[in-house]
Amino acid sequence: MLRILYLVLLAYTFAACGGNESSTTAENHEGHEHHDHDHAGHDHDHDHAGHDHNHDHDQPEGDGIHYGAEITPEGGVALSEVLSKVKNEEGATELDLGEGNTVKAVATKVEGVVSEVCKKAGCWLKLATEDGQEIFITTNHEFLVPVDIVGKTVVVDGQAYKSVTTVDELRHYAEDEGQSAEEIAKITEPITEYKLLAKGLVIKS
Repeated sequence: MLRILYLVLLAYTFAACGGNESSTTAENHEGHEHHDHDHAGHDHDHDHAGHDHNHDHDQPEGDGIHYGAEITPEGGVALSEVLSKVKNEEGATELDLGEGNTVKAVATKVEGVVSEVCKKAGCWLKLATEDGQEIFITTNHEFLVPVDIVGKTVVVDGQAYKSVTTVDELRHYAEDEGQSAEEIAKITEPITEYKLLAKGLVIKS
């Protein structure tokens, strides 16, 4: 009788331990699945970002006239006037470009003729005047524009600012490009460019 009771208790103990082991294994498995899910989510976000920058943007999202945030052409200001406002920091506010780079920017709608577009994806364009003034417009990959709009008049809404590349930076870039010491020594002036971070664009004509 005692032997039978001992065997019953032993079987019960074994079953209990096995159940705990199964429970622990299941918990570990669930935790592992959760980790994998998070990792997969991270990969998905990363792939999605790449997907947005490449595949989706092979075809700019727009109705043929509007790209990015839907804006109207009303209120577009001539490029020369916008550049004057940026130079004088008229109504300028702080714009964070990331990585600790902050500039004084003017919220504006600029109207002008497209002189150049990124041929690879339409992620940037330039507007220029007949007397050589120009502004570099970036969409920051938030939207793309058609690559065949050179010569068209557009209105772009965004933040315009002045970008200065110092002599030291220019010389560093030249050195990276493998230019000679003589060529690098000839770089004595900084380069000032005018840029605009766009949120939306409308083709006017």
